[in-house]
Amino acid sequence: MKRITLLVAVMIAMMIVSACGSAAPAATQAPLVQQPSATEPSVQPAATEPAAAAPGIQVDITLGDNTIDSSLTTFQVGVPYTFVITNKGNHAHNFNIAQPITVTGSLNAALQSALLAVQKNQLGGGAQVTVQFTFPDSAASTQLEFSCLIQRHYDDGMKLPITVTK
Repeated sequence: MKRITLLVAVMIAMMIVSACGSAAPAATQAPLVQQPSATEPSVQPAATEPAAAAPGIQVDITLGDNTIDSSLTTFQVGVPYTFVITNKGNHAHNFNIAQPITVTGSLNAALQSALLAVQKNQLGGGAQVTVQFTFPDSAASTQLEFSCLIQRHYDDGMKLPITVTK
């Protein structure tokens, strides 16, 4: 009976680990960034160079389990930014620049309309991704936030309001 209980516990633990985590991306792997529609600005993944060599103002984003911290929360239209996104949590997260979700809104709709979306398979526990992004003119008149658009993560507070000015 003890062996069966132990076997079941090991199987459950393996299922949880495989469902919640993913391997960190290789150092030479470019991030998978959601392709914007024709009306949204072009998002270019950063080269595989170190973040210090990337053009633009560096913004350090730290993802934890249910937290997002940023070295900047006020941005300017037309200025290139290099986002260095580090997941210091144990769970995989995604990173988005999108409008806040209303009570009747959906995470999928927010993800589809995000200005920038870095997929969770690139942000497993301990992973770091560098992405270059420039806010378009339309962002200055829009309420935006950094967020993890995974249901439970967003509901538990993985969002940070940002301001974009002209």
